[in-house]
Amino acid sequence: MVTQIQLGNLFQQNGRTVVGGGQTAFDTESIINSLVEAKRLPAVTLEKKNETIGKQQEALTDLRGLMSRFKSAVDTLRNPPGVGNAAQNIFQYRVATLTTNTGVAASNYVTATVEPGAATQTFTVDSVDQLARETKQQSDNFLLPDAITSSVVSAVSTPGTFTAGTFNLRRLGGGSTPITLDAGDSLQTVANKFNEVKSATGIQATVLKVADGVPNNTYTLVFTATKTGLDTAFDLENAATVTSDPSGVLSNLNFATTQSALNSQFTLDGVAIQRQTNSVADAIDGITFNLKQVTPALTSVALTIEPDTEIVTNAITQLADVYNELRLFVSKQSEVGKDGLPLETAVLANNSTLRSIMNTLSSEVSSTVSGITGGNPSQLADLGIKFQDFEGDEDNPFTRNIIVLDSDKLKSALESNYDGVRAVFEFQMNSQNANLAVFKRNNSLAVNDITLTIDRDPVTPIYTATYNDPLLGSVTVNLDGTDITSTGGVFLKGQNGTVLEGLELIFSATTDETFDVSFTQGIGDRLFNAIESIIDDEEGLLTGEQNRLEDVVTNNEEEITDIDTFIARYREQLIAQYSRLEEALSKANNLLQLLGAQADARNSA
Repeated sequence: MVTQIQLGNLFQQNGRTVVGGGQTAFDTESIINSLVEAKRLPAVTLEKKNETIGKQQEALTDLRGLMSRFKSAVDTLRNPPGVGNAAQNIFQYRVATLTTNTGVAASNYVTATVEPGAATQTFTVDSVDQLARETKQQSDNFLLPDAITSSVVSAVSTPGTFTAGTFNLRRLGGGSTPITLDAGDSLQTVANKFNEVKSATGIQATVLKVADGVPNNTYTLVFTATKTGLDTAFDLENAATVTSDPSGVLSNLNFATTQSALNSQFTLDGVAIQRQTNSVADAIDGITFNLKQVTPALTSVALTIEPDTEIVTNAITQLADVYNELRLFVSKQSEVGKDGLPLETAVLANNSTLRSIMNTLSSEVSSTVSGITGGNPSQLADLGIKFQDFEGDEDNPFTRNIIVLDSDKLKSALESNYDGVRAVFEFQMNSQNANLAVFKRNNSLAVNDITLTIDRDPVTPIYTATYNDPLLGSVTVNLDGTDITSTGGVFLKGQNGTVLEGLELIFSATTDETFDVSFTQGIGDRLFNAIESIIDDEEGLLTGEQNRLEDVVTNNEEEITDIDTFIARYREQLIAQYSRLEEALSKANNLLQLLGAQADARNSA
C-alpha cells in the first residue's frame, strides 16, 4: 500500500520553502532554473550583441585615432587657409646655407636664421667690419670687510664714497629717473638701487670682488649698458647721463670707461649696413643675421636661402606611413580564416561606414589634381609615390594598395620642380588682386578659373564670378557678400549649389574691382577636408556610426532590463506554484500516512 508520495526535498528560495530533489530524482530547483533560463534567452542574445558592439566601438575608436593622425599629417602639406600661415605650411620652410670663400667655417663670422615663407635667394656678406657692443664703466675701488653690510654711502660728502641724496639718470626714450641713496647703504644695496630702474635707464650694476685682503677686501662696481649700440651708450661723469645731482651723490667717485659702445657694421651685396645689435632682423624680410666675428680682409660669406626639402620629405613620408597604417587596419578588420569567414578579430568586417571611409580616402589619394598645366606633376605617382600590394607577414595580412615611396624620384622632383610638387598637395589661389585672400574652402569647389566682379554699390552691391563651362559656355553665378566694418572690406561666400559652394573669400579693399582668379586644390587639401568631414564631432560620418552603435547598446540594455524584470516576476510565479504543490503533496502524504495507520490497525486486529 502507498504510504507516501515523494516529489522532492525542501530548499529555500527567496525566503520561501519549495520542493527540490528527492529519491525520484525530480529536481524542482533545476526545473525552475531551466524554465527561467529558457525565458531569458532573448536577453542573452542581446548581451552577446552588446559584447560584439563593444568590440566594434573599440575598433572605431582606434580608427578615429588613426584618422586624426592622418589629418595632422596632411595638414602641414595643404597650405592652411588664412593670413600669415607660413609657419603652418611645410612647403614654406626654408634652410640657410652659408659658406666662405676661404674654406673657413662661415659660422665663425655670421649665422642666419630664416623664417617660413622667406623668399629663396642668394646674398653675399662681403665683410663683417665691426661688432656691436655695450658701454662698460667701472667705479673706484672700495676697501670693505664685505659688500653686503659694509657702508659705502656717507651722510656728508666724503672722498671715495657715495654721498647720501638723490640724483637723476637719463631715461631711455626721454626724461629722467631718480635714484636715492641713504646713509649707511652697502655696496650691494647701491647696485640693487641701480638695477631696480635698469629697464628705464638702460644701465645695470654688478658688484665685483677684485681681491681678498685682511682686514678688508677690494671691491668695485661695474656698470654695463643693458643693450649694445650707440643709442644706449652712457657716461656716469657726463651730464647727458646724470642729468642732475644736486647733493653730489656721485661727485666723490671716479668712473672709468672700460669698453665704449659700438654699432655693428657689415656689408651685404655691396651695401654698408649699420645696426645697434649683432642680431639684424630688419635688413631682409624673413632673415635674421647673427654677427659673430669681424672677417679678415678679403673674406666673404655666401648665403643661400632654399626650400627645406628634407622637412618636406619627412612630412610626405609621414603621410604615407599613416595611410599605410589605415590600409593595414582595414585589412585586419576584413581578414578571413581558412573557412572563408571573418576572424573573431575582424569585428568591422561588414561595417559599411568603414568601407565608405576608405573608398573616400582611396579616391582622394589616387586622384589627379585639376587645373595643373604645363607638364607639371598632377598626381602622387608623378612624384615617385606609388601604390603596391603588400603580401603580408607574420603580423599583418595581405593588404592592397599601400603607398611605396621612390625616394630618389621624390628627391629629384623636389630639387628640379619644387613648386610643382607643392601644387600636387596644396590648395593654391593665384589672384590678379593682392587684396583677395582665402578664408575657407571644402571639396565642393568645382572650378579652376573665374573672373571675380566686386561692385560695392551702396544700394545694390553685386558680387559675381564668371567661369567657362564646357557645355554651357560662359556662366555667371552670384556670391553672398557681407561688409567687414572693421576694414571696409567684404566677406564673400560661394552659394550652395554653385561651383563655388564652400569657398569663402575676404576682399580687404574698399574699391570696385574686376579681376581674374585661379584655383588648384591639391591632394593634401582634399584629404584634409575629407577627413575633417568624416571625424567631425557633430556631423561626421564616423561620429554618426559611433552614435548609432551607442544607441543600439542603450536600446539593448533597456530591453535586457525589461526582460530581467519580467524574469524576476516569472521566477516568483514558479516558486509560488511549486510551493503550493509542496503544500498539497504534504497534505496528501499526511492522508496516506493516516490511511496506512488505519490499515495496519485492521490487519493487526
